[in-house]
Amino acid sequence: MQQLKLADCYGHAGLSPDAANIPLRIEPFKTIAANLTRPQIMDAVRAYFGLPMRHDTGWLSGPISEADEAFSMVTNKNEIAILAMALIAHQIREEHDQFTALVFLVANAFGHRKAGVYPQFVEIIKAAASDLTTSTRRELDMKQIRVKALSKELGGSEVDLVPQNDFPAINRVLKKVNIDSHEMVKHLAQQMNTALSPMGSEVVRLREETDMLWWLVGGESRLVDESYADMKPGRAAFLIGAELAELSRTHLGPKAGTFLMNKALREGRTDKPSKIKIEAIPTLFTLEELSYVAPDSTITDVRDLCSVGNAISRASEVGSQTAWKKMYGDDGSLSETAAFSPCELANQSFREFLLLNALSS
Repeated sequence: MQQLKLADCYGHAGLSPDAANIPLRIEPFKTIAANLTRPQIMDAVRAYFGLPMRHDTGWLSGPISEADEAFSMVTNKNEIAILAMALIAHQIREEHDQFTALVFLVANAFGHRKAGVYPQFVEIIKAAASDLTTSTRRELDMKQIRVKALSKELGGSEVDLVPQNDFPAINRVLKKVNIDSHEMVKHLAQQMNTALSPMGSEVVRLREETDMLWWLVGGESRLVDESYADMKPGRAAFLIGAELAELSRTHLGPKAGTFLMNKALREGRTDKPSKIKIEAIPTLFTLEELSYVAPDSTITDVRDLCSVGNAISRASEVGSQTAWKKMYGDDGSLSETAAFSPCELANQSFREFLLLNALSS
């Protein structure tokens, strides 16, 4: 990801260093960036997209107000969006944090949420997220096991180590042998752990790929026991995204995730699909099915971000395919008339369930 310093973010927003009081922001920014938590990352993403923060804002306003008493969260809303952008950029570039990139993509929802400042930043994060999915799956770096050398004190011949009939010397040598053997075993165990740990990660990755390939070959939803090819495109798209997320081991999923979902969506279909509105998604499931496919209680803290999952969740809670819109609207989610292509819907569902999995782990 290209480097975006704090001053760069202010510049992209059209503010000069003098007007922005950047010297008074640098040290507080470093303090904030060094102590970011997941709830704060999600609030930073909300601030960038102009959504209300859900948690106490002292983590952001406190350090800045200490350095600049004139700072206000009320009158500096545009600057809050700039600071949020800088924090997001720092977290992804410096910390290589997939979680931050995932929250950002979920909130953006394929452009349905517009950026408060510097709209090009969205494309930068998309490219960075793609790079992160690759960096976590590079070729395994195998480590060699190196045996610890024998202590120099024990490296001579029997005559050198133990003079004849010198029993105190024999006792000293045996003690050294005991100490040396313990150190060698400990060293060997550390070396084996270093070598085997990446191999364990590789086994998990291979198992993930195998599970995904079998899922693709099977072409059937385990949630509703129905072939994706026999479903309406919107129903298939939601389930494909949700079920592929369950097979993913990383926050952003595999590099080939979009290809796998598109492949599953195209099987048995020849007609050009139309876009699906959020308000139509719950109607694609029976009331009984809604209880199977709805996200768990983890969605409570991210209803504003996970709009597709929230529509299903609210419909399941209300027990109606249509009477959920008032509660949904109060959650701050996207407009229920927002529409996605089947491919976009599958990806949005995939990302939302990846986020819910990350929050519940």
